[in-house]
Amino acid sequence: MDYTWHFQIVWDYRMVFVRGALVTAQITFWATLIGLVLGLPLGLMRRSQVLVLRAPAATIVELFRSTPALVQLVWIYYSLPILTGLQMSNTVSVSVGLGLHASAYFAEIFRAGINSISRGQWDAAYATGMTYAQAMRRIILPQAIRRMVPPFINEFASLIKLTTLGSALAVYELLHESENLINSTYRPLEIYTVLALAFAVLIFPIIYASQLLERSWKVRQ
Repeated sequence: MDYTWHFQIVWDYRMVFVRGALVTAQITFWATLIGLVLGLPLGLMRRSQVLVLRAPAATIVELFRSTPALVQLVWIYYSLPILTGLQMSNTVSVSVGLGLHASAYFAEIFRAGINSISRGQWDAAYATGMTYAQAMRRIILPQAIRRMVPPFINEFASLIKLTTLGSALAVYELLHESENLINSTYRPLEIYTVLALAFAVLIFPIIYASQLLERSWKVRQ
């Protein structure tokens, strides 16, 4: 195929990519924050011996893990206002939706990390007179968090990629900005190529850092 590449057009419209990247960063930040804030209590409830705590948490976690993220975003944006009267902007809807989606995965990371700490650590904490909350805060979580960091980083990288679903709700993140640019310049190959490279540049260092941390943790065992 005889095709002439013109990457100059990408440079000419570089501010479009910058604007989209800022929106992508904003959504990723709020989704991560929501996911972490909700993920910890969900993870603790998920491993609770009390059924009235464990059952609702398990239902929420499995619901968000077993349904597509795009369906969740569309439901929050279109259905939630009908049921509750709460109307959120498209950007807020995507941030909240991805945050709820991430909270299910963060909850499992918290649960697995806490469960990886041996029972002897709990017994030692209780032997010194600590309560459950004190043992969790002073003994268990400090050890578990180190083991949680690599999967947390991987989930963070996944969230960056999931922000592209915002284009379905006309959120001006990287993908949507790129598609609008394609409609006006008719240069899809150059723009999609740069878009893919932009995500690779953003995400690969994050994934690589996760792998380094995981190897470092294994060496110290």
